[in-house]
Amino acid sequence: MTNSNNYNELNRQLIQNKIGMTVAELHGFLSGILAGGNHDESWKILTKDMLNDGQSIAEPLNKEIEKLYHLTKQQLIDEDFEFQLLLGDQDLFTQIDDLVGWVNHFLLGIGLVQPKINRVKGDVGEAIYDLRQIVKLGYDENEDQQELGFAFEEIKEYVRITAMLCFDEFNESDITPTLH
Repeated sequence: MTNSNNYNELNRQLIQNKIGMTVAELHGFLSGILAGGNHDESWKILTKDMLNDGQSIAEPLNKEIEKLYHLTKQQLIDEDFEFQLLLGDQDLFTQIDDLVGWVNHFLLGIGLVQPKINRVKGDVGEAIYDLRQIVKLGYDENEDQQELGFAFEEIKEYVRITAMLCFDEFNESDITPTLH
């Protein structure tokens, strides 16, 4: 699901089904639910409510969403830090918009699963605060593209690490080491 063809296909299906959410926002939402420690099938109801006001979702799109959910979960569990944000590979400004949408929906997803997220202290509390600040970021299209690109990559990496940190924090007791 991480290549641009899959991103574009899922984006096409979202548009075709008149879903007012981008692939990046959907991935952020699912990542937030997972990072918050969701362990049951309620993610499906939350996602259906978010995407389509609780109405059913066309089966082809539903299958793609389930694949994305399971892939994202596997990447978050993976000890090799395989987790990546699913953003489009368009121009820099579109990628920045995707990142802000991803973070906004990540916060929404994690907030639904961890309603007391505002009270979390320590590294995770600081990281959640930082994510809220990232959502407020803006840019000027006249800014130096190279400098803006470097800043974007740094922020994107920080967001990626923060998502994994949250997943580790709220899923800590559920991850058991593999015995060989």
